[in-house]
Amino acid sequence: MAAASSLCSSFTSKTCTNKTLTLPSSASSPYLRGYIHFPLFSVSSSTSAAKTVRGDRRPRLRTVAASLGGLLGGIFKGTDTGEETRKQYAATVNIVNGLEAKISAFSDSELREKTFELRERAQRGETLDSLLPEAFAVVREASRRVLGLRPFDVQLIGGMVLHKGEIAEMRTGEGKTLVAILPAYLNALSGKGVHVVTVNDYLARRDCEWVGQVPRFLGLKVGLIQQNMTSEQRKENYLCDITYVTNSELGFDYLRDNLATESNSSFTCCLNLM
Repeated sequence: MAAASSLCSSFTSKTCTNKTLTLPSSASSPYLRGYIHFPLFSVSSSTSAAKTVRGDRRPRLRTVAASLGGLLGGIFKGTDTGEETRKQYAATVNIVNGLEAKISAFSDSELREKTFELRERAQRGETLDSLLPEAFAVVREASRRVLGLRPFDVQLIGGMVLHKGEIAEMRTGEGKTLVAILPAYLNALSGKGVHVVTVNDYLARRDCEWVGQVPRFLGLKVGLIQQNMTSEQRKENYLCDITYVTNSELGFDYLRDNLATESNSSFTCCLNLM
């Protein structure tokens, strides 16, 4: 697994709470899709802040600390042993593992079809929480085929923690980028889009080109926002299922959108902030 010594990124589903940003409870903008929230929930290491994801809106923020040991040497190390955290997610991890044999027998096309099936079920009203085991099993298998990397159980837990909107700590090189794609794929099934936020153009491009292969393989559109892009290019990329963008570009795009005097002057669609 590639080390991520310089990785410093935030992963955000396009949902938000009323924390961190003081914004209108319902602001409509053609600039970005769905809900957006700047880093509140995060995975971080001693040298970097890492991925954040928002799933369902939560009134409180709870730090998840777990010392997982084993091969990865403690992916969520914190102030306790992490036994409670492992037990909390053990049942779901077992379900994902139980699906592995079935999912691994799928052909590439059947694996992609699973994405469309899950998306249709989400649109029919099934919750993302209920779809999580199948979605994570699909991403794990796609990652194995495309990247040659099979997410460990502790990385599945990391994805579950992020989807739940809680904080987990990961050390450098323990796979923040790979962990983040699990809840990114899951939340993209809602059709509202997901932002993966990092600190510079290089990291955004690297992550999009590398781990972005997984959702692309599964039939999702993956976009990338870079500093010198035109408005039309930005609009096209923000409309993707998963969009990689830097924190500065995302912030300035929001400001530009609100300064636009005409609706056709902005380049993404429908940003609602809470």
